[in-house]
Amino acid sequence: MEGKTTNGHQSTSARLATASPATGAHLPTSKSGDAKPKAHRPIISPTRAKVLIVHRTPLMRFALSALIGKSVRFIVCGETDSAPDAREIFDRNRPHLIVLGLTLQGGDGIELIKDFHKLNPAVRCVVLTMRDDALSMQRAFRAGASGYLVAQDDIAEILGMLEQALDGELHASDKVCRALLENLALGVIEPITSEMRALSDRELQVLSLIGRGFGVTRLAGELHLSVKTIETHQMRIKQKLGLRSSGELSAKASRWMVQSARRNLHLSKVARAKNDPSSRPPVCPC
Repeated sequence: MEGKTTNGHQSTSARLATASPATGAHLPTSKSGDAKPKAHRPIISPTRAKVLIVHRTPLMRFALSALIGKSVRFIVCGETDSAPDAREIFDRNRPHLIVLGLTLQGGDGIELIKDFHKLNPAVRCVVLTMRDDALSMQRAFRAGASGYLVAQDDIAEILGMLEQALDGELHASDKVCRALLENLALGVIEPITSEMRALSDRELQVLSLIGRGFGVTRLAGELHLSVKTIETHQMRIKQKLGLRSSGELSAKASRWMVQSARRNLHLSKVARAKNDPSSRPPVCPC
């Protein structure tokens, strides 16, 4: 696959970064022909782990590429905003780590994580997204993500998370950890109900957007899919949930989103109460 060019520059939607092969140094020889090592010869660093960046935001890809490029342990082997292109780059470059968003051109980050793990179970995926809801976090880790960051986090934290992911550890940023613990304490994080368990990750995503009022055309644009594909997803959701019409589907999705919003509102109130000293019960002086 060749990257497109604009004004002489290669497109960032499929720009590949390649490392130059190490060149051999000629050792000085003595008259007897014995090789003598050059004094104070620098130690060649071990091969750096290859990182693929898959994110829909050009500025985020640029920032990540610049940050990771300065690392002595990692090297960017490719970047794109497209799920199909990401699969091609993955197959060609065999990266060790993936940094990806959850909403991409022509695909979904959750499904991409699953695909990468099928191609190479040893690969590590770190999510960097705007989504800070419990369901998205659950879905990402359930799909096989090794780390989870939200847009509000310090971007420099990505290097530490990549280090831990490469070492086989699961990790979430401080903000994500706090959200997960608060959701867990309030029972917001819980197994998906039996009827929702039947839906795929993509179908859950479509259902949540329908609940937010997205029509077919807007859904297709948001998920970068065809209208026909969205209609197919809607048909399968109705079949799995026992719904007979688009109206019943919209009503079901709206009720589901309202319930989620009420849980999140309750969570926010509890969090504010914890941070407000005036709301705490008085301490007994005895």
